Amino acid sequence: MKGKAIKVPPVPGVATAQLKTLLDAVLPKAGEVAEVERQEGGRGVMQTLQEVESLMAVRRALLPALVRGNQGCGERLRDVLYLDLALDGAVRSSVEASLSLLKAASSSEDPETQAGCLLDLVALCVESVCLTSGSNVEMVMILRDFQASQALASPMKWLRAQAASERLTRELGALSERYLAALQPTATALGDALSLSPESTGIFAEEVVRGSSAAPLAQVVSVLAPTLRQMAGLSSWDVISPASGLAVGRLVVVQALSQVQDMHFQEPTVLLVQHIGGEEDIPEGVVGVLSAVAPDVLCHAAVRARNSSVLLVACSDAEETAAIAGWQDQQVQLQLTQGNTAVEVSPAQGRPDASASASSGDNVASNSGRDLPQMRQREWCGQYAISSIAFDDNTVGAKSLNTLKLRGQLPVWVNLPCSAALPFGAFEAVLQQPQNADPAAAVQKLDGQQRPSPDQLQAVKAALQALQPDAQLQDQVKAAFQQSGLQWDGSNPSWQEMWRATTAVWASKWNVRAVSSMRKAGLQHRHLQMAVLCQPFIPAQYAFVAHTTNPITGNEGEIYIELVQGFGEALVGNFPGSALRAVVSKEALLSSAQDVCSSQSLEEAMSHLPDHAVRVCAYPSKSVALKLPDLVIAAGGATSHVIIFRSDSNGEDLEGYAGAGLFDSVQSMEPMQMVADYSRDLMCYDLHFQRKLLAAIGVVSLRLEQLVGSAQDIEGVIDNHNAVHVVQTRPQV
Repeated sequence: MKGKAIKVPPVPGVATAQLKTLLDAVLPKAGEVAEVERQEGGRGVMQTLQEVESLMAVRRALLPALVRGNQGCGERLRDVLYLDLALDGAVRSSVEASLSLLKAASSSEDPETQAGCLLDLVALCVESVCLTSGSNVEMVMILRDFQASQALASPMKWLRAQAASERLTRELGALSERYLAALQPTATALGDALSLSPESTGIFAEEVVRGSSAAPLAQVVSVLAPTLRQMAGLSSWDVISPASGLAVGRLVVVQALSQVQDMHFQEPTVLLVQHIGGEEDIPEGVVGVLSAVAPDVLCHAAVRARNSSVLLVACSDAEETAAIAGWQDQQVQLQLTQGNTAVEVSPAQGRPDASASASSGDNVASNSGRDLPQMRQREWCGQYAISSIAFDDNTVGAKSLNTLKLRGQLPVWVNLPCSAALPFGAFEAVLQQPQNADPAAAVQKLDGQQRPSPDQLQAVKAALQALQPDAQLQDQVKAAFQQSGLQWDGSNPSWQEMWRATTAVWASKWNVRAVSSMRKAGLQHRHLQMAVLCQPFIPAQYAFVAHTTNPITGNEGEIYIELVQGFGEALVGNFPGSALRAVVSKEALLSSAQDVCSSQSLEEAMSHLPDHAVRVCAYPSKSVALKLPDLVIAAGGATSHVIIFRSDSNGEDLEGYAGAGLFDSVQSMEPMQMVADYSRDLMCYDLHFQRKLLAAIGVVSLRLEQLVGSAQDIEGVIDNHNAVHVVQTRPQV
């Protein structure tokens, strides 16, 4: 070699014998030898895995010096950073060069071994992105999820890895959007100032993304995802609402279900949507919904789809979804196959009327000629607030009455929250007072309109936030709370916080989804009355929803449960990602039900329960858990000074009508969105605890069904001391 040799002094604290050993293991594989192996076809997944592991070992060795900054490397931080960047680039190059081999390996004759290698490789790539990226808390949690899955046995290993893969795919998309938002506006502005062509500057941020560590990771995940679903025994389809198993209609492609929930399609329609928020109503005329992302089975939108006999399915295969989108504005047919576990989508001939789709149901058919649910109007009792001892059918709705009727009939380890209420008629009494003339005028202006616009509805809701209470109202609320056992000293939470929550619940009468749903059901919105159920906000370690008849299969012998960390809005509101999903066999619970119900604590009850009663269908993949700040959680396990105000209308729980989630529940203090960490969650790593707790929820659900005499839709929480609380139960629709 010609030229002058450059002698670079070692970096203090970094250039150790250990680092030299690690680099010696990397250098031969990161250069010409590796390239020859690729060209000759003598390289497989295992070789790529070993190479990336060697590179990551060096990056881990550099991490302490990088964290300490210049002080950790004798003011030579720049040199260490350049080395780390080179290693990151080597990881990226190794993975990119092996993509074709990885794709071939995913269809090998030994799928479990190859899937395991792919899983290990993805975990290493995620770790590399974590070491490269700032603000990487979500990616670190994903890394922990993948690492935790590697310690499990099949099939739980693959279910947990599948959940981590879903979470990773979502975060990679968000990461790309953050790059675009941060870089592209500046690139466009500079391009315009320098008179550069938009074609070149318009892809600047996109090219930065492609050159990042996240790009090859996204490609490896796309290879791994179908393999994981196969290993977990899952198809690329999720059936959320099976309806009759068939839907035929014109395909309409939209970004979000919320964009069209208030529309009326004049012919049977199948929607292909990218996003379901969870609170939407199903538009009139829609017979089927195909989502690119699976919503929670027990979110409000899914419940309404089942109530309307609308086929709701999700497809995780992006290529298949893109192919279906190519049939936009054409007639398509959705047909459930393979025992309602898969979906066949095909073009349909002609233009069917409402009767052509077996899933048309009430969503297309006219309301004439069938019995409509009725809302009974009540007279105001003359009190703005009442304690639970005054609850009856004339003052409050089914939500308040259902839990009241259960007192003393459940096992001692199952808790029911104390309750007070602002009864039927209180809202109308407040609205009629002179100081509320403007909000009353806004309501009066909207009355009688058949199809008010979303803007008009929002204007009424905003006007109602200006409601002023009667002088007696605050005193009556305080007295009712004290009589019911609700702790409130009149100042914490402040009366302003209490009144804000109350008016927000009343205003939710004019939610777009509520007005649309009632119109479709033939219900007169002017007959709607809203009581407000007030309860303490239970500090939830977990929140669950249970249906005592499996809503997917209709099997009355199975209880279907979805569970999330923190508060339940993440579930019923369908926050991105999946809840933990499980099915509990009623028959398997019966042998131990007596001992369980006579137990004095949840722990004792769990000791009597069999593991085999529970089948876990999916691990959680939600990125967010809703929790209260620690400072508001009292040592005794109750929330200090936090109250939830629940809608309790005369338009919910009507026979044959799913009113759940149409109206709002509001807390005096909103929970915080925390990054969900499943690596330290007993429900995810302690399989014995997981099955016992799910079985205990199953026993509670079965007992509620037996007491009420019909299938139930139950919401509850497990608090920070592992106590069970049932917060509401209603007939399962």
